Amino acid sequence: MTSTDSENKSVTPVSSPLTRRRIWLFRAIALLLPILFFVLLEGGLRLFNYGENLDLFIPAPAGFADKDYLMVNPNVAKRYFTKGTYTPLPPYEFFIKHKPANGYRIFVMGGSTTAAWPYPNNVLFSRILSQRLADAFPDKYIEVVNVAIAAVNSYTLLDFMDEILAQQPDAILIYVGHNEFYGALGVASTESLGKFRPLVMLYLSLQKLKTVELLETGLAKAQRWYGHKMHGKATVDAYATLMGRMIGKTDIPYRGPDYQYAEWQFQTNLEQIFGKAKMAGVPVVISEVVSNLRDQPPFVSQGSKSGASAESVYRKAQKLEAEGKYDQARTAYYRAKDLDALRFRAPEDFNRVIHQVADEFKAPVVPMKSYFEAASPHGLIGANLMLEHLHPRVEGQFIMSEAFFDTLHRQGMIARQWNDASLKPASYYREYWPITEFDRTVGRLRILHLTDHWPFHPPDKPGHAFENFQPRDKVKEIAYRTEKNEMNFVQGHLAAAAYYASQGQAALSQREYQAMAASAPSDYKTLLIIAGALIKSKQFDQAVTYLTASLRLKDTALKMPVSQREVLR
Repeated sequence: MTSTDSENKSVTPVSSPLTRRRIWLFRAIALLLPILFFVLLEGGLRLFNYGENLDLFIPAPAGFADKDYLMVNPNVAKRYFTKGTYTPLPPYEFFIKHKPANGYRIFVMGGSTTAAWPYPNNVLFSRILSQRLADAFPDKYIEVVNVAIAAVNSYTLLDFMDEILAQQPDAILIYVGHNEFYGALGVASTESLGKFRPLVMLYLSLQKLKTVELLETGLAKAQRWYGHKMHGKATVDAYATLMGRMIGKTDIPYRGPDYQYAEWQFQTNLEQIFGKAKMAGVPVVISEVVSNLRDQPPFVSQGSKSGASAESVYRKAQKLEAEGKYDQARTAYYRAKDLDALRFRAPEDFNRVIHQVADEFKAPVVPMKSYFEAASPHGLIGANLMLEHLHPRVEGQFIMSEAFFDTLHRQGMIARQWNDASLKPASYYREYWPITEFDRTVGRLRILHLTDHWPFHPPDKPGHAFENFQPRDKVKEIAYRTEKNEMNFVQGHLAAAAYYASQGQAALSQREYQAMAASAPSDYKTLLIIAGALIKSKQFDQAVTYLTASLRLKDTALKMPVSQREVLR
């Protein structure tokens, strides 16, 4: 070997194990740095309490009651409504943190119909149901907790399940189906992540992270800035309702790809909801969904594969009804609704899915369609029970409470044997449940505002029925002022009660106080406000009733005046 060969050999690079380990170490560090960054960011955001608590249930405000209560989080819908323009509220609901030994706890899930929109909380069918069950089982502590939110669908219900099951429910009641297309995360919604379900499920698993909240907040602000810059205020006003803002796609043909995907999504989510409940040993009762068939023409009419359009089938249904062929007319009305390409009303395929999933899990189905048809002339569900396309009138909320009550009764839930002799008839609650003209007017005004806008009017030509509303009496004027945010609901009910009292209509005045109490039955502050108003008007006997009720919640002395601003609603 020459000296040159020896030198060349001595300078040849040699890869040592140490060098390879360093290379892999550097690669690992490079991969871990982004993860470390997000871990530190998440930790910092939590350390400084960034953002809001979006848990479904949060502790009741300090001093709310002598016992520990939880409440449905008013901000929970911010999980799903990320654009920040408007976030719907769940009902004003509280329940005892530690369920008593004699407790029976029911959770109610759904969308705007289940939340009794457009009415105040005393109109909730779940509140009426709760009272009926409490009367039927005086030895039990009945809790019916409504977690429904407008414009959500089965994704939200599935997302709520683990948190609900953690609260030891004895039963879960479900009314859902109308929002699968346009509700949050729906296939045709403006609040959508598209048609890849694993991505939606990943988002739902990550959306409680503060880092995700930070990103969503930033994106929402950027979108609002861009939208205002590009389109201006007029376009924003044209979509002045949550319903209009949720529409991402206006033409979804019957049995088309988007239709079938939404149907599959609905079925898959329901199966997972029922599966979680079954694993926890919690019975589920699900209802058929109903809508306005007779008096809501199709929003968007398209031809189907058979050639018939939604509008032509709807006109045929009207003709059959005029000829007295009511069974055929009913079939045609359902068909016209199913062909409506703007899919705010659940098609009958979704009711079929409800029955199919319930059968799979051996769960009862509330036959809501038969209840509404029985209460409608010739079995044609229309404006007699519906305010517009699908939200029930007050009478419809009573029907819903009766349908769920009867199903629980038939299934022997709460107790295997019910004491039928002690049950009050449904007519008793229709007569005595506190719903007032103020409540009804608030509902009608909200519907006026809804139907002033898209899709009931073209986006660029909103109506003016709400702003031109002329109250015909003092109570309607009070309701109108409430809807214009000149006063809150408590102030509105108090003003209506004072007006009735000034007119010598004591029974109507008392009804307003009862409605206030039914809107917030667990809030001692509301009860004290009522008692204070009654004492001021020297109605001491009636005041004692509300004082006694407040003391069952919290041991306090009546302080005059109690600030109405302390009441959340």
